[in-house]
Order: sequence, then structure tokens, then C-alpha cells
Amino acid sequence: MELGIAGRRALLLASSGGLGYASALALAEEGVQVCVSGSDTARAENAAKRISDATGQPAHGLSGDLSDPGNMDMLVDAAETALGGPIDILFANHGGPPLRTALEVSQEDLATQINPMIMSQVRIIQRIAPGMQERKWGRILMVGAAAVAEPVPTNVISSMFRTAMAHYFKTLSHQVVRDGVTVNVVSPTAVLTERTRSTAATLGAKKGLTQEQELARREENTPAGRLGTPEEFGATVAYLCGVHAGYLTGGNWRVDGGDSAGL
Repeated sequence: MELGIAGRRALLLASSGGLGYASALALAEEGVQVCVSGSDTARAENAAKRISDATGQPAHGLSGDLSDPGNMDMLVDAAETALGGPIDILFANHGGPPLRTALEVSQEDLATQINPMIMSQVRIIQRIAPGMQERKWGRILMVGAAAVAEPVPTNVISSMFRTAMAHYFKTLSHQVVRDGVTVNVVSPTAVLTERTRSTAATLGAKKGLTQEQELARREENTPAGRLGTPEEFGATVAYLCGVHAGYLTGGNWRVDGGDSAGL
């Protein structure tokens, strides 16, 4: 399917690996110019080079430290310079928060995570969205999680902050859709990434299981009988950015192999 987004310009946060990288690669394969960003500039530059080598499309690696919302203005300026124009597609993302239960989470945990998970995300959206409205086209997406719809007992920070951002996205979607801007959440659950592996190691250790045993248990308990791939997630992101998805907005699109209990 021709997605009609060749030549568009995209900025992806926290995209030097995992789901962000897979999404950047999928967009580049559709002819989109991409900027990948991350707190480790060298890693972001390396990711961009791999994307460019694989697709033949221009790709740029930029520093994007989400711990300070003030960095977002510099990131947008750098991205627009690298891309040679305004940003058409914004992929909001951040590193996964530490696993905590409701009684374990500390004030320090919350204070440390609120900037990358909420403040910086809102800051960069408010910087970019008005330009999309003026140009009458734009795509804004964020990486969600199972915690958006169902609280995850072992990850209360994700349950709190990602749900807050999902509601922000829903509210934003109503404000900008008449200007040709769509706003969507894409929520993975059982998608195999380094974050999935590290989570499996942490949770498995508490049960006396190895990482591999915990991953196998999770895979067996998934309705699909397997874990998803980052490429499947990236393809979903690319489709939602395409011209055929212009009427899809305000949604929470689950990439979970049917894992969620709710509709």
C-alpha cells in the first residue's frame, strides 16, 4: 500500500533503539526523512546511519535529553535545520520507568520521571502542533502501554503517567483534527524489545525464574502464542502516519496479540 508520506519530515523521541528505532526505520522505508534522538548522541547518530544505509533515505541523529523540558526547544530547532523544514510527524516516546508497585514508588521516583514522561512530551507537542495546524497536515503519535487501559501492578509509574498522557492526547485530538492533524496512542504489550527482556529479568528473578523462563511464560500466556516484533509495531506507526489514516484519531491502538482483556 502506498502511504503517501514520501518526503515528509519526522522527529522521533527516544528512538535510537527499540520501538522508536523500529518506527523510524518503517517511516524511512516509506520515504520519510527522519531525525532520531536520544540522550546518548553517539547512539542516536549510529542509529541514523543504520537507517540511512538500510533505506537510502536521509536520516539524522540528534541529542534529545528529555530530563529537562527546556531541551525540547533546542531539539526542535536542530531537527528542523537537519530536515530542511518544519516537522510533519512527531513520535513522542521516552525510556521505560523503573518497575515499582503502588507502595514501593517514592517521591524521588515520581519527581525524576515526570519530566521525561510528561513535561518534555507536552512541551515539544505545544511547540510543533501549531505549525501542523497552519499547514493543515500533521501526525502526532506516542508510545503507550498496557497500563494506559489496565493498571499494571508492577509498574505504577507507567500506569500513572502514561494514562495521563493518553488523556492529554485524546483532548488534543479533538482540538486539531479539523486542521488535518491526527493524534494517536500506539500501545505495545508483548512486543520483544530490550526493555521487554530487562523487565522479564527483573520480574523473573522475583519468582526464581531466569529471563528466558519468564519470557517463555509470558509468550505462552499470550493469546497469539508468541511475542510481537518491533517491526510489527513500526508498521502500525507508519500506517497511522499515512494518508489513508486521516480519519483515525484519538485512538489507543494496541499492538498486543490480543493480550488485553478489554475491548
